[in-house]
Order: sequence, then C-alpha cells, then structure tokens
Amino acid sequence: MNTPRHTDYLIGDVDPDALATTYRCGHCHADTGTFTDEAGIVHIAVHHDDGCPVLTGVISSAPDVVRAVASHVPDTFRP
Repeated sequence: MNTPRHTDYLIGDVDPDALATTYRCGHCHADTGTFTDEAGIVHIAVHHDDGCPVLTGVISSAPDVVRAVASHVPDTFRP
C-alpha cells in the first residue's frame, strides 16, 4: 500500500514570484515572498499576522490562493 505524501506543488506551471506578489490574505496584512531550499525548490512564504484565522487553522487559505492564481492567468484562458 502506498503511503500518502505531502507536497507543496500546485497544479500546473505557476510562477512562484507572481503568486507571492498577488497573494492577499483576506483576514490579515500578511507579508509574502519566496525562498529556495537546499534542493533548489522554490517555496512561497506567507507570514500571517499573529491571531490570523488562516494562521491558526480556523479557516482555509484556499479562496485567497485561488484569487492569487486566477489573477495572473493569461486572458487567452478567460471566458
């Protein structure tokens, strides 16, 4: 039986710098940026304010991530 594995990859070819730039937390004034780990993998770092419900896990960041991804989808893919 295969064990599930955690990954930070998103679906598709997403520019991490563009995603970090367009990500806005709907509940705090989070600072965002990117960093590259020892393996050369680029990660997006989101530094939520203390007490932010996204940081504490009360609510999901999914809507904020979807807005960030959708904001830099080329117009050719928009209806």
